Amino acid sequence: MRENLDPRDWESPAQRDVPADRPLADREVPLGGRDMPAMIHAWLDGELPESAVRHADGARDVDFWLRVDREMAMRRRMTTPVGVLERVMEAIPSAVPSASLPWHRREITVSPIAALAFTAFAMAVGVLISLIFLHGR
Repeated sequence: MRENLDPRDWESPAQRDVPADRPLADREVPLGGRDMPAMIHAWLDGELPESAVRHADGARDVDFWLRVDREMAMRRRMTTPVGVLERVMEAIPSAVPSASLPWHRREITVSPIAALAFTAFAMAVGVLISLIFLHGR
């Protein structure tokens, strides 16, 4: 099923007239591309002027990288709206979760009844071991 998820072009499924036999290849981006010439790399590194690269067959690459540079400059100027930092800091829990501590550093609490039961068990095991050794001689 091919769904157009762009909200600007929304129309009901009954209104869509997409042929079922349309190949998927026209929507895919090919993975194999062409290699950039060494002149483009030199221009990006600042070793060549833009005019030298434009006169070669790298005009498309120059335009692409200039668009990328403009987009990056625009995104660098973007700032986070006021109040976002406060909302993020409020969402962080103030208590440290116990799972962040390693198991050997966690606090152990034992009830008195459990301590007595463990002591009785340890004594019974000790008595059994001593009886085994005494009767084994």
